[in-house]
Amino acid sequence: MNIHDIARLAGVSASTVSKVMNGKDRDISEETKKKVLAVIEKENYVPYFKFREKEGLKNHLIGLIVRRDHRERENIVLSAGKRAEELSYSLVVSYVDSEEEISRQVKDMARRQVSGLIIDSEKKTDCGRLEHATVYLSQTKEFDEKQQVTFYYRLSEAGRLAAERLMEEGHQKIACIVHQRDRSILDGYRMAVRNRNLPLQPVWSYEGESIEEIEKYGLRQCLGEDVTAVICGSWDIACCVWKLMERTRTVIPDGLSMIVVGDGRMPELLGDGITAVRLPAESMSRDAVEYLIDMIQGQKQVELMRKFPPILTERGSIVRPAQEKQGEKIVVVGSMNMDVTMEVSRVPVSGETQIADRLFVFPGGKGGNQAVGAGKLGGQVYMIGCLGNDMDGKQLYSSLTENHVHMDGVIFDTVLPSGKAYISVDSSGESTIVVYQGANGHLDASWINGCRYLFQNAKYCLLSMEIPDEIVEYTIRFCKRNNTEVILKPSATEKIKEEMLADVAYFVPNENELNLLIPGKKSLEEKAQMLREKGVKNVIVTMGARGCYLTNEEYSLHFSGAAFEAVDTTGGADSFISALAVCLSEGKHIIHAIGFAIYASGITVTRYGVQPALPDRKAVDVYEDEIYSKYSIIAELAEGRGKK
Repeated sequence: MNIHDIARLAGVSASTVSKVMNGKDRDISEETKKKVLAVIEKENYVPYFKFREKEGLKNHLIGLIVRRDHRERENIVLSAGKRAEELSYSLVVSYVDSEEEISRQVKDMARRQVSGLIIDSEKKTDCGRLEHATVYLSQTKEFDEKQQVTFYYRLSEAGRLAAERLMEEGHQKIACIVHQRDRSILDGYRMAVRNRNLPLQPVWSYEGESIEEIEKYGLRQCLGEDVTAVICGSWDIACCVWKLMERTRTVIPDGLSMIVVGDGRMPELLGDGITAVRLPAESMSRDAVEYLIDMIQGQKQVELMRKFPPILTERGSIVRPAQEKQGEKIVVVGSMNMDVTMEVSRVPVSGETQIADRLFVFPGGKGGNQAVGAGKLGGQVYMIGCLGNDMDGKQLYSSLTENHVHMDGVIFDTVLPSGKAYISVDSSGESTIVVYQGANGHLDASWINGCRYLFQNAKYCLLSMEIPDEIVEYTIRFCKRNNTEVILKPSATEKIKEEMLADVAYFVPNENELNLLIPGKKSLEEKAQMLREKGVKNVIVTMGARGCYLTNEEYSLHFSGAAFEAVDTTGGADSFISALAVCLSEGKHIIHAIGFAIYASGITVTRYGVQPALPDRKAVDVYEDEIYSKYSIIAELAEGRGKK
């Protein structure tokens, strides 16, 4: 708009408008003068700042200074701009990267003759002539008391609201992952958890400098633990969690409840929608604009602190946690191999060549298999072992982490490649295995000792003998000092020192391994009893499809097998041991644990490979009633009505 437009609207000549604006209006009537000034005010004609100040006219411009890293920056700008436009004002926006830049931007806004300022800052700024027409925005109550007008919400309150919503649904083990700039969310989360007297583990919370750091370290730290719900400090963190859950085939909310601080389009699109704590940035910005305009027009006082509460938006990503499954800590010390499985018509004998029908390559190794088996079933499991610094090693590492195994105790050897196992499986599902130790052979006592912190509060240690014998012996002695019960799989070897057996809580050989350890014509029961006499507390002999046999101080019992049709028995024993350990770690009776383990191993042998074949908890729980019914008589023995 120019001077000619003003003249046309006022119904006067351009020279008349010029005289009015330049104070040369002695020959112009008061009525005409008022008409011209009214048009200038209405149309917000801004080039003549000195004239406007002289006449007391207000420039319809508002300055907004907002931090570039403000998480709600777009919402603040859009909502403030829209409300200003509705009130016939225009918004001038400046972005800053630091508090130091704000003073420079305030001066720039003053030069542009804005009528008032909205500043995103917890610190008071010298605003000169605009001192009494300035509103501050804040994400915390801890702002400068000298700020006369402040509109604020509290990120800590959003964290508290998110935690309380999860706790109302019954969650007690809640993770919280945030950006460092939003660390006050953690304050509210911790306050809410403490107010309920619930456990608060340091590993359940994480604040990262970048989304890359959070994705690489934060998710592994927090979601590797036994949490049932997670608070995501922003929608980009929620996306990272969602991707991880997809990779691990964890269903939200059945496997993990989720809530995000901050709302928008993205939380609406993920799955069926993510429940969110909506921050009140939009309503706060609108109200700040309204109040500032009232201040400019002299209709409001200039001392005010107004708080805006966050609002919960439900979308169904929170459900009650499943019945508590995870028990005490399990440490696995053993081998990790890449398994090469060959399907043949029958296992070749000496001097014979067989043509394989099919070839499969899967992550394996008895230690790795047992760790993955426990992780899939919901166990709190930690792996200790050695991988080669090669592609196989990286693939093995990824397979374990994706199956909820903590890898703190795993090192990469720079000399030897990762271990390999070559497996022949015949048409009946029976198998033979040739193992190359590779990097597994470099696992030494110093590394076991270096991982002693992992044994703290560990209830069980799963130990197999695909690692050096001296490490097996050292680990057994280490577990004895640490009061950790050893579950040992002998792996078809007769090189077990008898003095070691006295420190083994659960010894789990199959029939072939038992016969190698104790040759002769004695019965299975007699050989198992001989192991008991050597000091083993519980001997469990696995018998494939026929079940297993248990002998200990209380029982000598046979367990029938589950009616599953085997296609590959390779992982059956590892599945049995991992399921047994998980059930025992949850405080279940040994008879219940054995029934659970039989069905877990039965499911495993119906699938090819080992780690991909190991079942998750839901797959085994499908048979919960059948397990109870099948072993109910044995369960009565556990209650003391028929021991021995």
